[in-house]
Amino acid sequence: TFGGHKGSALAAMVELIAGPLIGDLTSAESLAWDAGSKSSPYHGELIIAFDPQRFLGAATEQHLARAEVLFESIEGQGARLPSQRRYEARARSLVEGVQIPEALYHDLLALKS
Repeated sequence: TFGGHKGSALAAMVELIAGPLIGDLTSAESLAWDAGSKSSPYHGELIIAFDPQRFLGAATEQHLARAEVLFESIEGQGARLPSQRRYEARARSLVEGVQIPEALYHDLLALKS
């Protein structure tokens, strides 16, 4: 698993916080509910936000610069950062447009009229 025993522990923590501890499904339960349809996961959303300045105070910029060095190191190893692919896809879509299946296009036209 990602990150060995520490990565497994982090994954288990997130699974618990975003599942049973807020009354939601675990990822395994969501997959079982899906019954192989490969649709979107059945779940709610849990958002956890941190304000670095509350923790770091006057040293915020210094520590955020250290975080940027970490991100550059991760990218330098060929890995992607979370949401990086989404931002790249958005930029590409703004230039190239978005392709959709013809049937969906006709469904959208029908909704318009």
